[in-house]
Amino acid sequence: MTRAEGGLPYAEPFEARVVSRYDDIVQALHDPQTYSSAPTVPEMPAPWRERFAGRVPSRGTLLGLDNPDHDRLRAAVNTFFMPRRLARYEPWIRDQAHRLIDAFAGEGHTDLKTSFALPLPLKVISHVVGLDADRSEWVGAALGFFLGPRDIHHSGKPEEKAQRLLDLHDYVLDVMAERKADRRDDLISHVWNERDAGTVEMTDFEMLSLFPGLMLAGHETSSNLICMGLSHLLVDPARYAAAQRDDNSRAAALEELFRYESAITGMKRLVTRDTTLAGARLRAGEHVFLAYASGSRDAGTFARPGQLDLDRAWTVPHLGFGQGVHACLGAPLARLLLRIELSVLHERLPGLRLAVPYDQLQHTVVSEGRGMVALPLAWTPAPGTARRSAPAAAPASTRAIPVTVTSRRTLTPDVIELTLAVDEDAGVPAWDPVRVGGRLRVRGPRNHFRLRPAKSLVFVAGGIGITPLLPMISEAERCGTDWHLLYLGRSRDRMAYVDELSRWHGSAIEVWPSRDRGRFPLDELWQRVPRHDAYVYACGPEALLSGLEDSARRASREEQLVVERFAARPAAYEPNRPFEVVLARRGDALAVGEDDSVLDVINRAGANVLSTCREGTCGTCEVRVLDGIPEHRDSVLSLEERLANETMMTCVSRCRGHRLVLDL
Repeated sequence: MTRAEGGLPYAEPFEARVVSRYDDIVQALHDPQTYSSAPTVPEMPAPWRERFAGRVPSRGTLLGLDNPDHDRLRAAVNTFFMPRRLARYEPWIRDQAHRLIDAFAGEGHTDLKTSFALPLPLKVISHVVGLDADRSEWVGAALGFFLGPRDIHHSGKPEEKAQRLLDLHDYVLDVMAERKADRRDDLISHVWNERDAGTVEMTDFEMLSLFPGLMLAGHETSSNLICMGLSHLLVDPARYAAAQRDDNSRAAALEELFRYESAITGMKRLVTRDTTLAGARLRAGEHVFLAYASGSRDAGTFARPGQLDLDRAWTVPHLGFGQGVHACLGAPLARLLLRIELSVLHERLPGLRLAVPYDQLQHTVVSEGRGMVALPLAWTPAPGTARRSAPAAAPASTRAIPVTVTSRRTLTPDVIELTLAVDEDAGVPAWDPVRVGGRLRVRGPRNHFRLRPAKSLVFVAGGIGITPLLPMISEAERCGTDWHLLYLGRSRDRMAYVDELSRWHGSAIEVWPSRDRGRFPLDELWQRVPRHDAYVYACGPEALLSGLEDSARRASREEQLVVERFAARPAAYEPNRPFEVVLARRGDALAVGEDDSVLDVINRAGANVLSTCREGTCGTCEVRVLDGIPEHRDSVLSLEERLANETMMTCVSRCRGHRLVLDL
């Protein structure tokens, strides 16, 4: 009724004016300066505020933070939750799902919420964060403090619940201290890595605030999503069978289920300045409730919104995970987890069905969240159902490799050369300046600065940027490729390997010390580079690389320049301009206008690329790039990945040239 009548009526349960139409919700979500997230997470009430002071962050979740603090802190975790990076957890999650089902598979009936839907997300989020998954039930009990009356699974007096919460935060602090010295494949280690790299500045207490709130949201919403989703699928056996054909059908069904009934009904916002929304005047200080669930059923946006359509095309994304800067951080993990859950349940529980009529299923009281009290299921037990294999070991590229420093050589007053040998002993001491005999760990190898076959190569080194070019020069020599090195530096005595290179390669090396010769005229470089079958490879300080990029653009030679940066280039984007995007598998060539996003253009053509945030922060809309150079405007790709130009976030990124070819 509210959508049909328009306006922003006041709703007592939310103590706010309700925004129910899709376009109005999206407008507010992408204007966080006007619609503050402060009321999303209320401050801790007395006496707990005083009891927890200095030990439990008062508003310990990103959901209630505005900028600049929100983006600053979220930058530490964004890159961890990209879908393709989370895929490494699939074997472990699948194994844990089988272990839970082992306990009840032979019984033929269960309340799936208590036996599976609650414990599995708790185990998963505990493991992913870096905590002991075997303590996940205790973690859930501690987080129950925040659920208040909804905490029907963990009894106890308020004082007991408060102490469990304090104990949990102490435990997380202990794990943080361990991971500071001993990094592993988990979120806590990832945040330490980001802090050490200078990607984000935060205090230890701010770091602590990230994890409990994430775990609370991550397990409760995932539990509700699988229960509600299964209830809608199992009411119609044909629908359930269609969803369970394969992993693709499961992924497609989940998106429609997220739209049809999300675990998050909406979020509250504080209006910070007088404005107009949906034709209604809003005053600073008023509250609005952005009703995601209503927006996802807006008939002005979605065809047949009240019907489940497992083949729905996603020209416009649903709001099941929100949008904008506060789009659900864990949405990629939820998608992965629920797809695995559907797969394992289908495999292990033949003839799965509702154990009570659909209309007798009970839901929890509707608030900002939506869930089920229980999900009674039945199936036909299959004798001797085999357990799955244990999770696979991590790939070699992600494991730490013990090595020993066997020699150290001073090349210039600023540069040393280390020789490392693989060490069979896994022990690692605390870090200190490296000495011969010192033992380290290295990762890889990974290479996003690959040498492409070409008839002619020009290498440009700035100072220590000579390092990655040395093996390229050796490879060019081995292949008989015509090559030339321009070696730039302040003075010859601070240019590593300069004497060896000059001695070995003679006239192929041009040494340019700026103290003696001034700045090299970069525009003249392109006169030495053939226009076909030739590349320029450059590594060095930002001023050199950005200057080369600008000169390549002036010469219309952008696609012949490949650079390796020491740090990310400051975000400075070209004005939006039209370009062409080609969908390689379909053969479609599409025009992307100045005001279009690549995501919208390709989805209008039927590509069905999923998205969540639409601001380049979640990684959901990532697509492989087969040709062309993207202008990366996201905040999730690493520097190496940006330099590789192998993928792009289609919601925000554009094209540095005139054409992109995508693997679609």
